[in-house]
Amino acid sequence: MHNSAEYGDADAPRADPGGAAPLDRPPATEALVRVVRDCLADLDELVNRYTGEVARFEGYQETVPHEDLRSTAHTSLELLLRLIGDLPLPQRLHGISADLGRRRVHQNVPLEELLQAVRTDFRLLWTAMLERIPPEELPALTRGAVRVWEAVEFHTVRVHTAYLDETAVLARARERERAALVGRLLASEGRDQQLVAQVGTALRVDPEAAFTVAVARLPRQQQRLRAAATAAPAAAFAHVQEHGGGTVLLALRSGASQLAAAPGGAAPPRWLESVPCALGPVAAGLARVPRALRAAETVAATLDDTTTGPVTLRDAWAPVAAARMGELGPVLAHELSGALQDLPTHERKRLVSTFTAYARTGSVSETAGEMYCHRNTVLNRLNRLAELTGCRITSPAEAAALLLALHCEAEEIQ
Repeated sequence: MHNSAEYGDADAPRADPGGAAPLDRPPATEALVRVVRDCLADLDELVNRYTGEVARFEGYQETVPHEDLRSTAHTSLELLLRLIGDLPLPQRLHGISADLGRRRVHQNVPLEELLQAVRTDFRLLWTAMLERIPPEELPALTRGAVRVWEAVEFHTVRVHTAYLDETAVLARARERERAALVGRLLASEGRDQQLVAQVGTALRVDPEAAFTVAVARLPRQQQRLRAAATAAPAAAFAHVQEHGGGTVLLALRSGASQLAAAPGGAAPPRWLESVPCALGPVAAGLARVPRALRAAETVAATLDDTTTGPVTLRDAWAPVAAARMGELGPVLAHELSGALQDLPTHERKRLVSTFTAYARTGSVSETAGEMYCHRNTVLNRLNRLAELTGCRITSPAEAAALLLALHCEAEEIQ
């Protein structure tokens, strides 16, 4: 039992745990103050009742030590009683609501059970007050019931807010840790198996699963990639972060064992089909993600604002090769496409557009449809291009060389 003098007015300031009065309300009645002091005198008994009930909560049984539960019950009940009775609040009670919310986060107590435990205070305190009030003062106590509810709600709101704030802080810390681990993996060669395992644990994915790797470098493309990741199916687990000056997407393939959905490589996920980005080869496990990323980054460097969907190395081999030819690029461009420089701009553009369409489709009819002209017109343009460059357009090897030369020329102009 506690001596009631311990809970007297003394010289402690009349303040609440947050530094401001919880509500602007009339002072507590003498009858209410009397019963509050009686409850404070029997605080150990109230703590025993409280811990006996809350200790049975599933979320508390394995995570909250008994002494912790008793200590927080003692301070919380004292705080509530002082708020109800307008009694002074010692400094030691300031901030205990927020401390309780933060501590329960680290003890993995579910929020629902925490709030249930906190709101148990109302029933416990009201019952204790009814037991200690003389019958003739019961009407006065009943009128003070709202003060009990207000005090408990005041405490509950602060516990709840602190719990959510601490949860957000921990989530940001985990996100920073996750991003740091993934960043280390992306910058590596994928040979550190311990790092690979750590990334798998941080992302909560199987390190041996198959992954899609995509990169966007231009602002509009980065925005589209982030939006697609946000809207991706939950099963895809789309992780996005900034790396090497670009936005990198790492997503699970829906059929981890099916790495080649189509000849030449796997098709992009359906939710990524209309997103302008560079797509690396499917990574068979986290250890191969860095290699897939290098390919995607190389492709991404060749993309511009006209890109409308995912581009693979297979699609962008010519501009990628042109970018890597160095001083040999201008030599090849001059040798194969130099004669085109003397043509009027509109004619040169028409010939090159027809050729690139034909190289992409392999069909005169499809090229004619794409260029909105007769197939004979396509043939005439291709023949004209062959005369000027000396390349046989129907020869795959020579056509590929001319494509590369045109991209080298474009690279030199840039």
